[in-house]
Amino acid sequence: MAFYTVVWRYTEDTELIDRERGPHGAYLKEQVANGVIRVAGPFEDGTGGILVAEVADQTQLKSVLEGDPYVAQGVVVNTQIYPFKPVLGALA
Repeated sequence: MAFYTVVWRYTEDTELIDRERGPHGAYLKEQVANGVIRVAGPFEDGTGGILVAEVADQTQLKSVLEGDPYVAQGVVVNTQIYPFKPVLGALA
């Protein structure tokens, strides 16, 4: 299994963000329960968020991200993905 840090930037369309927040949260909770999403949360200014995923490979990561309503409905306008190696803390 591999870890990836995902940095998302959101649209400025706050109505779209608000409309999709519930489905997005439910989806992430499901992925947390499945052990795929290990940490997730928004930036305090609401312009995006970060998540850490533990997946088999980038193909699985892409599938997980594409299933998120924020991605599917256009809330996410920019995605940056970084392979991540935890060496300290709960994920190490």
